[in-house]
Amino acid sequence: MPGENILAAVGETPLVRISRAVNPGPADVYVKLEEFNPGGSIKSRVALAMVQDAERRGQLEPGSGQTIIEATGGNTGVGLCLVAAVKGYKVKLVVPDNFSREKISVLQAYGADVVLSDSSTGNDSHFRLVTAMMARGCEYVWLNQFTNPANAAAHYEGTGEEIVAAFTRVDAFVAGVGSGGTITGAGRRLKEAWPTCRIYAVQPEGCDVLRGSAIPHRIQALALGFVPAVFDTSVVDSVESIAYETATRTMKQLSRHDGLFVGVSSGANLSAALHVAGTMQEGDVVVTVAPDSGRSYVASFTEAGCVVPGNAILNQI
Repeated sequence: MPGENILAAVGETPLVRISRAVNPGPADVYVKLEEFNPGGSIKSRVALAMVQDAERRGQLEPGSGQTIIEATGGNTGVGLCLVAAVKGYKVKLVVPDNFSREKISVLQAYGADVVLSDSSTGNDSHFRLVTAMMARGCEYVWLNQFTNPANAAAHYEGTGEEIVAAFTRVDAFVAGVGSGGTITGAGRRLKEAWPTCRIYAVQPEGCDVLRGSAIPHRIQALALGFVPAVFDTSVVDSVESIAYETATRTMKQLSRHDGLFVGVSSGANLSAALHVAGTMQEGDVVVTVAPDSGRSYVASFTEAGCVVPGNAILNQI
């Protein structure tokens, strides 16, 4: 049925099994491809849920021209931009200055006012800058994905419910921790459906997301250096640490063997899911999410060896 607007297309994203060329087993690994949301990422679910919640509470009024502000690595910002376009709001986004240029350009193309935070001051520089701006009395509406219960609710009612509807049993769910909304919401729903389902949190190597400890790393949007209020650490059964190089190598394998062009955090999630699958039994099911596509991370594919300079070829002839 035709949707009233683009927001009707949020959710119900595909679930795809990873081939044996990438996953030698024994357990099956499935990935939920969130790039099929409008805006191209899982965060469109969160953006829509937070705005709808703010409207129910009277914090936002459609068509008012109010300005929404958010600290984001890009994907939540894109989601907010498309929701704001439909509902008549403006958007100001604070993004770390070491994040993908492609993402920042996309945000600006959507009409967002982008402010860059100094990433050298910490992985949470964007969050701290928004906090400081609001403390100075800026008249923006801060939805704050890191503290907003609507974040986790979007994944409990959406992502998690869609996974439950697709399987008769899921033995493990694997998800990276940024704001913590995905693993909290979807994890709760899966444990309700299957109490023995184990929930694995993915973190960059050297970080400790359960304690809010993070070192500088290159897997964007994960391990911010604090424990967000949205993140229910009690949902997590185990933690998988993934190196950036491992994540990008998995990205390359997925594109070549499964036709899946996913982002860096997706590569981290799939790397962890494949490791978990290797410890399980034949017939077990592991599910993870690919939060976005690889379109904003083309440089990472180049680093992973997907592009060979022409002069290197000539030197071999």
